[in-house]
Amino acid sequence: MKHLQLIFTILLVSVYQPGCHQAAKADVSFGASASYYVPAVNGTKLAVDVYFPEGDKTRKLPALIELTRYWRSTEDPQTGASTPALRQRDSIFLTNDYILVKVDVRGTGASYGRRPGEYTPTEVQDAKYIVDWIVNQPWSDGSVGAYGTSYSGTTAELLCATGHEAVKAVIPGWSDFDIYESPGRPYGMLATSFIAEWSKVVHWLDNNATDVLQTSVRRVTATFPEEAIAEHQDNPDVLEAAKDAKYKDSKFGDFTHEECSPIHWQKEISESQVPMLVLASWMDAGTAEGALLRLQNFPNPQKVVLMPTAHGGGSHASPFIVSDKAIDPVPSVAEQLQLQLDFFDHYLKVKGEEVDDWPTVKYYNFGEEAFKTTDSWPPQGQSRVKYFLAKNGKLATSPSNEPKGIDEYRVDFSVSTGNNNRWSTQMGKPVLNLDNRNAVDSMMLTYTTDPFKKDLQITGTPAITLQLSSTHQEGAIFVYLEDIDPNGKSRYITEGGLLLEHRKISQNPMSDHVPYHSFYLLDAAPMPMNKVEEITFKLWPTSVLMKKGHSLRIAIAGSDKDTFDRAPKEGTPVYKVHRSKAYVSFIDLPVLKDF
Repeated sequence: MKHLQLIFTILLVSVYQPGCHQAAKADVSFGASASYYVPAVNGTKLAVDVYFPEGDKTRKLPALIELTRYWRSTEDPQTGASTPALRQRDSIFLTNDYILVKVDVRGTGASYGRRPGEYTPTEVQDAKYIVDWIVNQPWSDGSVGAYGTSYSGTTAELLCATGHEAVKAVIPGWSDFDIYESPGRPYGMLATSFIAEWSKVVHWLDNNATDVLQTSVRRVTATFPEEAIAEHQDNPDVLEAAKDAKYKDSKFGDFTHEECSPIHWQKEISESQVPMLVLASWMDAGTAEGALLRLQNFPNPQKVVLMPTAHGGGSHASPFIVSDKAIDPVPSVAEQLQLQLDFFDHYLKVKGEEVDDWPTVKYYNFGEEAFKTTDSWPPQGQSRVKYFLAKNGKLATSPSNEPKGIDEYRVDFSVSTGNNNRWSTQMGKPVLNLDNRNAVDSMMLTYTTDPFKKDLQITGTPAITLQLSSTHQEGAIFVYLEDIDPNGKSRYITEGGLLLEHRKISQNPMSDHVPYHSFYLLDAAPMPMNKVEEITFKLWPTSVLMKKGHSLRIAIAGSDKDTFDRAPKEGTPVYKVHRSKAYVSFIDLPVLKDF
């Protein structure tokens, strides 16, 4: 119970750590001047708070929106005294003359309505009504931006899909792009450990469970919104909806996963031409991939910062730096906030030219532990290099000439990336304990290169091709990319995976160079037992300098027990990985020759 209350606090109060020198306290001078109900689609009333710099309502200023499902603000359930839900980034905006507008999205907080799902088309249209309301207020100068982290980072991007001309710039922070692949059903699998916790917390929030949360949603009028909260009773249970929505074209609530993803709005977002500052992290679920796919496929002016942090940017996540304790992030929280302020100043106040000079992509390079920049993605000079699975657990630079080469692996369901990995960080946890994987490696099937005679720079999206047979029709495959230092210490770099029923390759609508699986019901099929199938899938993109004297390892498993549901539910598959002249298995790496 205490753990879930902590999760609620992280989601509601802040994803940032304290300490930004420019952040002002959320005192009375920054209190919400008022709460309002604003009618949206079908007249559904949405709860809105407005904050003014120093409480001054007389100046016309640009407004910044945050559309959230984690309550726009709270109050004491006994006294009714409100607590402004201001965070460091909110305070820096207020101290620099922005008006803040906080919104409980449909079916949440003190807003009316039933939630038809997450990020639904209805919610997108609701946001347009909010913008209309803002620009018609006497304090609005007609310019609107949007920002947020996680859920509200995604709603910030989706505001562009409204096509509203008042929207001048948005900052999607650690946001979702394709909600099926991240974080809904990564690899086609259900991450119940993550979804179950999130489902429980949002259920408490939607139903104003003051007995559990020890606080209450802020009311809009003098009368508490019992009627509004009663309408939330029909909200879909997120966990049950996720269990039922097995495929990308399955309904997740009233809409499919596809219809609730920003990628669904590619045409509308592209046509908006709204500039974006996109913040993401290599180690945070699939947020980095989403940032790069958006950059490659949406023509909006974009600046992308790919960090080595946990979800939300509050702590460092590099396995070369972090062990079992959270440490301060890079960039620092203060630097992250300054980036956001500079970006909004440039586009909403036509102030400062330095944003035009920012690189298109600033990305962290593991191993080197430094940032690099590029104005194109993939970076110029990228090529693909293959390392082939060979006998004795080796990765070789050329394919095998063996007439018959097979390695057998009985799935070990105790394999895990732990409780502080790229998926659990979505619930506010730091990324920890990925700096020494040797014990876990011993439970997997591993292949390792000889020590490198010179540095190898990997930057982009790796892919794996395995010639695989299984004793079972159901199963999953996980592949981990690791750095092995001269002392033999193994560090996690990135991972990929696939529920084997989704092995069919489809045309990739976003990238010609990355294997793509539709995750549609019609493309799913059981594995034929004891028959070799080619299994090809991507790993999450990364950038890492593999130094001279280090080795590259791939580790293959059939389980990540603390994150994903067991596949199959019963029985223990035995996999055979084929690595012969006829059946070639390899890892395909994106490398930079000049770095």
